[in-house]
Amino acid sequence: MASSKIDCYPYFHNLFDDVANVVINSGCGIGGDGNVGCDPESMRASAEAQLAALGYPRSLSLEAYTLGRYMHSEVGSGTIEERVAVGEAAVNRARREYGIMGSVNDLLLYRQNPKSACWPACAANRGKYGPIHGVGTGTSTAPYGRWAATSRDPSLKSLLIADLIVSGKSFDFSNGADDQDGPEAWINQGQASLTGYVQRLASKGKYWVGPLPGVDHWHTFLQFTPGPLVTNKAELLQRGIEALTLPAQRPQWDPNLPVCSKPIGASAAKIFAAVFGFLVGAWVFNKGMLRKAGQ
Repeated sequence: MASSKIDCYPYFHNLFDDVANVVINSGCGIGGDGNVGCDPESMRASAEAQLAALGYPRSLSLEAYTLGRYMHSEVGSGTIEERVAVGEAAVNRARREYGIMGSVNDLLLYRQNPKSACWPACAANRGKYGPIHGVGTGTSTAPYGRWAATSRDPSLKSLLIADLIVSGKSFDFSNGADDQDGPEAWINQGQASLTGYVQRLASKGKYWVGPLPGVDHWHTFLQFTPGPLVTNKAELLQRGIEALTLPAQRPQWDPNLPVCSKPIGASAAKIFAAVFGFLVGAWVFNKGMLRKAGQ
């Protein structure tokens, strides 16, 4: 089992302390169809202009804007670390579902397609931001075909964090997370409910990523999907059960914990694996293109 010892906060812990807590307003509301009414590209352009006016000029990609909306909709009040981890989870999930060139836009903006279970009812939601389920449905279903909510306008801080993640400078802080839930909502249902949740995740091949500095796992339980060569899945399952054992012990992070001098997760082995995986993916993609060209 991986060590739970945490020696420092991630290097980006203090990067956004001085950022004003303001919302980058799109001026666009959610209609009865479950969609934010404006075109995503026009919203992105408006956000880019607002960033410049606030003293943060940059070229804001649609991917970063989409990620910022997702992060703010899901954990907008969370710590810097929590937002980074949740943002990375979306990036990792997109690559898992759509390949190494997959984008969070594929996952959060264009997920609806003829192969979706919601099709054709969700066809009108493709390419639009919005909630994950309808107001008053009382269920966790997703009639709009979305993987997660993108309904809220992002804050300045969330957009800057999203830009950091998209640029690759968060360096796998989340330990490969590709999904997340909020188990604090089930505390009152008792231990059996919490243990069953962890066991159901394991039956789907998903496990808790382990403790992360600045992240309350009761508020945001981050999961990863280990590869077929991982042999300690029983230990990973037990680690998750122990993490969600009542009474709920919220992590208390030492305010004097130092900030890491190098990125958490940016070990030489991980960097090599990421570069190697990218090169292999590019080789496979190019080979396919050459084969098609030769037909």
